[in-house]
Amino acid sequence: MIKQNAGDEDVIAEERRVKQTLPDAMPVRLAGITKRYGGVTAVDNLAFGLEFGECFALLGVSGAGKTTCFKCLTGVVKPDKGSVTINGFDITR
Repeated sequence: MIKQNAGDEDVIAEERRVKQTLPDAMPVRLAGITKRYGGVTAVDNLAFGLEFGECFALLGVSGAGKTTCFKCLTGVVKPDKGSVTINGFDITR
């Protein structure tokens, strides 16, 4: 399950950056997404933003929620909470 670590300064700084940036000012923006399958939380309050030209990788152990994150990012599944914005267009609506 992807979950933000409350003690990680970089994670906190990225969440703050995403919250303070308007959706249309960031090419890719995931803001506080959570996805549950029944009683299992696959992704919990994930937030990050990508700029043009950035190289991005999502790493984690098996079952961490990486695939679910990408499914939310591509519109295959809708997050239960939060928003996914691509070039200012909210794909969760």
